[in-house]
Amino acid sequence: MVPRPLAALALASVLLAPRALLAQLPCFPGTCPPPAPAAPPRPPPLTPEVELATRARLEAEARARLEPQARATAAQQVDDERRRAWIERGVEREPNPVRIRLPLLEVSAAGRMLATFGEDAYAQEGVGLGARLRPGEPLAVEIAAAYASVDPAGFARVGAVTLEPSAVFLWGRRDRIDLYLRSGLEVTLPFDDGAQPPEVILGGHVGLGFQFRAARIGRGGFVGWFLEGRGLVRGGLGGAIAAMRGPHAGVELLFGPSVGF
Repeated sequence: MVPRPLAALALASVLLAPRALLAQLPCFPGTCPPPAPAAPPRPPPLTPEVELATRARLEAEARARLEPQARATAAQQVDDERRRAWIERGVEREPNPVRIRLPLLEVSAAGRMLATFGEDAYAQEGVGLGARLRPGEPLAVEIAAAYASVDPAGFARVGAVTLEPSAVFLWGRRDRIDLYLRSGLEVTLPFDDGAQPPEVILGGHVGLGFQFRAARIGRGGFVGWFLEGRGLVRGGLGGAIAAMRGPHAGVELLFGPSVGF
């Protein structure tokens, strides 16, 4: 039997022994102390190569995660911008910084009937062609040429050619009907020497008329017809035909087809 002093000394030595020594001693199940925790691993030293590799890995992971979302957002923004542009285009015209507008050119063919007043009155019938240039509303310029047969009293018919430059003022509904007021000069050249007409007849006219657009051609052209009434004053220089010397007044009626393009 072990003496009590020795047993107490052994127990005290066991209790006071280091933990490493106690871990080496055999123990009974249920009485063994828990194992000591392992020391955490030390990270590798931070070098420029390690930093660059870590940054490249993180950027690749972020790019793979964010690129699909960025592409979808960009596509949605493009669709929204196109839709907004279409809506604005439907509400308001897109401004054209360089606006080029060609003038409208009208060509007309006219039948003409004229009658003068006074003691030496005479009648005149003819046909003519006219060209009107419309650079912009409401003004236009026109030049016309006509061939006429003049019937003075007591003389054979006299042929004559007339040139008529004039200025035109237009108003009204341009899409269907044009109303216009004109004023211009007349230069008439008779050419029947046997009847001895004046060498030249000078005058002026003021007219009021309308032009009806029956059909459209292209974007701004048309086909239509017109009717116009004019008052005029004429005077001839020399000649044996008193009726064609002046001054004398008259009225003239013009009508016929017209084309604009």
